Amino acid sequence: MENNSTEFEWNGIDLESLRKVMDQPADDAVQAVFESHSMNHLREMLIQMAENDSAISSAYPQPMQDLVKSELTLAFTPHDIKMFEQTHHIWKKHGMNFIFILFFRALPYTYMAEKPANVLKMTKLLTEHPERRIFETAQFVFDVMDKDWWKPHKRGVLTALKIRIMHSAMRHALLNSRDGEKWNPVWGNPISQEDLIATNQVFSLEFFKGMAMMGEELTQEEQEAWFHTWKTIGKIMGVQEDLITENVADAWDLQHKVYCHLFKDETVAGILLTEALVKTLHHFHLPTPLILLMMRKLLADEQFPDCFERMLGPTYRRDYPEIFAKPETHQERAQHEEVLRGHFHKHLGAYYSTIKEKREDILKDKPDAKPKLGFIQKLILWIKGLFGGSPDKKHLIDHHIDFLHNILHHKTTGKPVEKLEEDMILESMKKFGGIMVGILSLHFRKGKQSGFRIPENLKEIWSLT
Repeated sequence: MENNSTEFEWNGIDLESLRKVMDQPADDAVQAVFESHSMNHLREMLIQMAENDSAISSAYPQPMQDLVKSELTLAFTPHDIKMFEQTHHIWKKHGMNFIFILFFRALPYTYMAEKPANVLKMTKLLTEHPERRIFETAQFVFDVMDKDWWKPHKRGVLTALKIRIMHSAMRHALLNSRDGEKWNPVWGNPISQEDLIATNQVFSLEFFKGMAMMGEELTQEEQEAWFHTWKTIGKIMGVQEDLITENVADAWDLQHKVYCHLFKDETVAGILLTEALVKTLHHFHLPTPLILLMMRKLLADEQFPDCFERMLGPTYRRDYPEIFAKPETHQERAQHEEVLRGHFHKHLGAYYSTIKEKREDILKDKPDAKPKLGFIQKLILWIKGLFGGSPDKKHLIDHHIDFLHNILHHKTTGKPVEKLEEDMILESMKKFGGIMVGILSLHFRKGKQSGFRIPENLKEIWSLT
């Protein structure tokens, strides 16, 4: 289907033409690597960059060295730093919600963009290596949200820069592939400027949207600070200057235009990516029906109300027809919502039992995990408590198990509640990000001699020590 370019224009920029524009400085640096070595060497570079936590190797050609140096020596204004610091405070308070929104709204929602979805499909980064891809995305977020992330001794700028270089390497590999599936020029160029700006703004705009949907809307000041930080990260990752907007309102205007442009295509690759995402979420011991029920809530959208059905229906409608039912009348819709609340209640209860049962296995590899205490040791701890001794700190997962217990049981009697109201469902959803972060914090990265990187100060604040 041909595009009417005037229909998809923002601020004088034709979005269809923007699909051809890539990231010249990074692409030139990667081309220099390719010219000095082979395609196999380029693939090895990608693998090393993904597995190596240190800086870019000094063995790379001069254009690559120049790109790295220019980004690692960026100067930031006092206003920038003020915004970064405010963003870090927001992250400390709402970061667990951010992780939940990322996986249950931002990713499946943006997989509707079929043209860029083909990058992940063709490189098999999500369809064949979903866990690695998801954990790398989460690690990127933790690195750029760290306190003082922009300073030379921190990992924020380096992590963003390495992803930018990996994007260029993937472009080169896709456009020069001699075997397997070929890149279709109808899709534009892989990881184009349109894809870069849309993806960057997702980390702000869809976070704001998800928070509002869960009843915790950020203030305008908080949104502007967070957005300023992420657009700065976007510049480091190669977004061109004329796509960087001044404020959140202008960013939404651009984002809606991009969505209209990219979401109009038939969805094929995006469905495969969404299925892979659901399977990856099983790593957090989440059952498929509960994943679907939570995505259904967060993917409800006035601009694209068919998103949930479009992205998840082809894979899961047959097995879970009630979740995908479309009642016609207001009364039927109200009754359907009541039925789904009952399903949510049942699956939340089952998940609570599963996490309780698996708790010891989940925490057994925790570096400071304590052995199971016998009666005498418990008695000694109790006596110490009577005399002011400090009890062991609870892990984040334990806090959220307690919270789910309180949602599912009456405060006074301790008996299970008969039904969950909508506000109770939203409150329970806010805790899933914490459980996911708790499990991520214990994840050992294959091929590396370290675990998932979470800063020590954040571990203390989030009860991860």
